[in-house]
Amino acid sequence: MENWAPYERSLTLAPASHLSQTSSYSLWPSTWRGFRYHVPVLQSLQRYLRQHRLVRPGQRVGIAVSGGADSVALLRALASLAPELGVVPFVLHFNHNLRGPDSEADAAFVAALAAQLALDSAVESGDVAALAARFHLSIEAAGRRARYAFFRRAAAANRLDCVATAHTRDDQAETVLLRLLRGTGTSGLAGILRSCDLSAIAEPINAVPIDSAPIAIPPAAASADGYCSPRLIRPLLATSRQQVEQFLLSLGQPFRQDSSNLSQQFLRNRVRAHLLPALERDYNPQLRQALCETAEVAAAENTFLEELVSAALGPQTDLKAGIELTLLKAQPVALQRRMLRRLCQPYGLALDFAQLEALRNYALAARAGSFQLPRGFAAEMIRPKLLPPRLRLLPPKTV
Repeated sequence: MENWAPYERSLTLAPASHLSQTSSYSLWPSTWRGFRYHVPVLQSLQRYLRQHRLVRPGQRVGIAVSGGADSVALLRALASLAPELGVVPFVLHFNHNLRGPDSEADAAFVAALAAQLALDSAVESGDVAALAARFHLSIEAAGRRARYAFFRRAAAANRLDCVATAHTRDDQAETVLLRLLRGTGTSGLAGILRSCDLSAIAEPINAVPIDSAPIAIPPAAASADGYCSPRLIRPLLATSRQQVEQFLLSLGQPFRQDSSNLSQQFLRNRVRAHLLPALERDYNPQLRQALCETAEVAAAENTFLEELVSAALGPQTDLKAGIELTLLKAQPVALQRRMLRRLCQPYGLALDFAQLEALRNYALAARAGSFQLPRGFAAEMIRPKLLPPRLRLLPPKTV
């Protein structure tokens, strides 16, 4: 068996005595026999995948593995369930190069684990800090942008039908709470979507950052050879972080620990370590469950409202030509706002509430001239001959 010694720095392991004395089964899934059906993570994952039809037999499933506990648990679980689900797992790892030798060790750890599981893998490296500086993004935004762009490229190169990330129920609760703190609408309250089109969020790195809750746009059409844009799925949204840790402990499976997850510099870490536990202690012991249920309700309502927008727009899916003003005016306020967000979506332009309302008021007033928007964008009213006036978005290079 692989010698894990080169990767043990930053690993979180159960005490050696526990792992050696109480683990009577192999580290690898082929020898688990009946034990695995008593593991809550496997039961929860299999039920969630089937209930929401996230994968189908014959599909190639990319698994995003950072090396941390959540993603390693997802990899081990999907590798175990793959024969029953009829899917082919494929490991994906993106090295952000933010932690020096530790980042390299993460990549080596993931590659070794994929090899031990006899799974194909794709590993790519990028200078996220340089990207953030060049395009004036936060490290988090640049990392996310580079990571999802890699997922899309790797999915196309390896003919993957979907890419699975390891967001858990705790991640969902934290996300909803964070968005409430910052201010959000129904789409934000939907939190982390269980499934969406990867192309809707894997924008070019030089695009303007968008909110982490993508608009539910219908999937892209198949290419000439029948390959469709892959879906992004989150199979662990019904699984808690505690269950993940117990699962890894039961396997004796090491994983990597990212020290930045403990830094109080990041708001999410402060919410995780202080705010959420305090709210649970002093106000609602079931707060995580309540936040996740809120996300479920909001996600369903968000999907319905986006379907209404698509129906109102009809066959007009390319909004770079603009939106007819008469069509916009005919909609209720909720759909007007969503139409304008849809107008901004191809450019990766995110507007806050005040900016969106100002744009809506400009459009409804049908004023002449252009209307300035953040980051050098502008909107203008165009009046083609013999055609209704249209609201069009102008990217910075044409303003």
